[in-house]
Amino acid sequence: KADVPSGQAIIFLEKGGENSIIIIGGANNSWPAKLPVKLVTAIRSAAAVLLQQEIPDRINLAVAKCAQDAKVPVMMDVGGEERHLSDELLSSVSLVSLNETELARLTGGMETDTKQQCIEAAKSLLSKGCRELLVTLGKDGAILISSKGQIEQDVLEVGTKKIVDTTGAGDCFRGAFAVARAEGKDDKTALRFAAAAASLCIQVKGAQPSMPTREAILDVAGLEL
Repeated sequence: KADVPSGQAIIFLEKGGENSIIIIGGANNSWPAKLPVKLVTAIRSAAAVLLQQEIPDRINLAVAKCAQDAKVPVMMDVGGEERHLSDELLSSVSLVSLNETELARLTGGMETDTKQQCIEAAKSLLSKGCRELLVTLGKDGAILISSKGQIEQDVLEVGTKKIVDTTGAGDCFRGAFAVARAEGKDDKTALRFAAAAASLCIQVKGAQPSMPTREAILDVAGLEL
């Protein structure tokens, strides 16, 4: 436990469902010198580990290396605090997830205005040690890119098609993708499962209440998992 206040996120929801978030790190920035034994045990027994930029870089790297040693896949979300990602960390994770803006920042300013530009920018990161990149493109869906090629996934339109609140949609997408992969599903199925989850998420207000059930996701995706 850290003798500081818990971290907070203050969310400003705009009319079209878009959002801006102010993050107050608090206890999220207070970590011991070494990973706690309980955390190491949890990492080694996990089906997958998801990391993000709201905890210190040294912790992300330590967790990634611990998971790598245990052959546990690691997904790194570049969202959160805008900061540099070291080549060491990039090469220690299984998959890097990011949007167009984050992709431009991570590549030193490469253009990411079009889908093809995003693909080229993502490929440049493969040469730095990234194994796979999952690029989210908002209304244009998402692309999974690796040395084997690329798989595109369109947005799935469901329900009223009205965007109520995009808060947590990216987290929902990545979490659903990680779950499907951990269950051994192929990449196309995992992407469709994730797209269905995010499409349901944005139609409900609130980051936690908007997380859909597995049954609802499967119904929208037309899958049986």
